[in-house]
Amino acid sequence: MEYPRFLVLEASSYEEDAYPVAASWSISDGQLKAVLIRPEDEWRESETSTNDTHHITRDHTEMVGESVLDVIRELSEDVDKQPVYVSDAYLQGKWLSTLYSAYGAEVSFDIVPTTDLFLMTESQLEEELENLASNLLLDLKIAEERVRTLLELYSRLKDSGLLE
Repeated sequence: MEYPRFLVLEASSYEEDAYPVAASWSISDGQLKAVLIRPEDEWRESETSTNDTHHITRDHTEMVGESVLDVIRELSEDVDKQPVYVSDAYLQGKWLSTLYSAYGAEVSFDIVPTTDLFLMTESQLEEELENLASNLLLDLKIAEERVRTLLELYSRLKDSGLLE
């Protein structure tokens, strides 16, 4: 089975100057990738927020995070111009733009709301994901676990014939 490409970015905060600190995405065979992102110098200089919304510290991303350029290359290669499904298209698109614009690059794939794939409203989809994540003992606030839950929901709906 070929799987859709799901993407979840976590950011430093929900403030205007937020930047991506973690990313997780799926590839066509259903595997997923997860990385911490080392912040660019200009991101750190302009940041006014000290929120730690996902328990990922700046020190940790600076020590073990991958460079923005490496993340852009790997993500672009993995999605290969296929549509990428995201839960909050506005925020995810904003954080993707921050990521790519650090190197003057344009996002090379289309961002599509997950609701378009699952043919559900946002609230219906969130309810399905919450129920499934609870059964799988996963936390939807963690990028990698949200992607894992999206893949599982897709697989279950596809197997049951509810998705084409």
